[in-house]
Amino acid sequence: MEKRFDRAAKIINELDPVPDIVVHTGDLTDNGVLADYEFAVEKLKAIKPNMIIAPGNHDERNYGQSLFREMIGPLEFESEKEDLKFFILNSPEPDRDEGRLGRRRQSYLEEKLGDLSEDIVKILIFHHHLIPVPYAGREMNVLEDAGDILDMVLRYKVDLILMGHRHVRRVLRINNTLLVNATTASSIRTRGRFGHSLNIIDIRKDKPIEISEIKLGDS
Repeated sequence: MEKRFDRAAKIINELDPVPDIVVHTGDLTDNGVLADYEFAVEKLKAIKPNMIIAPGNHDERNYGQSLFREMIGPLEFESEKEDLKFFILNSPEPDRDEGRLGRRRQSYLEEKLGDLSEDIVKILIFHHHLIPVPYAGREMNVLEDAGDILDMVLRYKVDLILMGHRHVRRVLRINNTLLVNATTASSIRTRGRFGHSLNIIDIRKDKPIEISEIKLGDS
């Protein structure tokens, strides 16, 4: 699906206005091996806007988390842009398809979210689903500690959660929180006829977050 990735990169670069940030919610690679990472890094150079990349479960196969740190960046970090605050979290565990955040990350988020003013747009980014996604198979693809994380997210009024994993697009609002699951821009592992697409997220001060989809077609 290399041509489809190239098409996605071209679309991203030609958006008007140009995106401030491109978010990739994980699975840059298939098996987490060096050849996969080298190929992914080379292809990602085609995307011009700044990128935020979260690790996926495929990226942490075969000790791939070491290559992610070396060639992509930290598995977990914070980022800020104007009044946006991003928390990128490492939900996979090496050589497992299932994911979790765990008590350490939950405690960390509780402390960080509690310190933010209400004017800050709070955005969490991780690979696995926080809630079940239709057509995505077994519910074990949901975070193992999803209940506790969802409770915390709602208590601290997180604005936006970006996820990936099972390549089924879904946008859902729970209270004040938008949960957005991506499809895939280039993987052959699509579901039924859902195909490939990109999510476009428009965040403007004093306006509701708007989310649209760009379908990438068959060529």
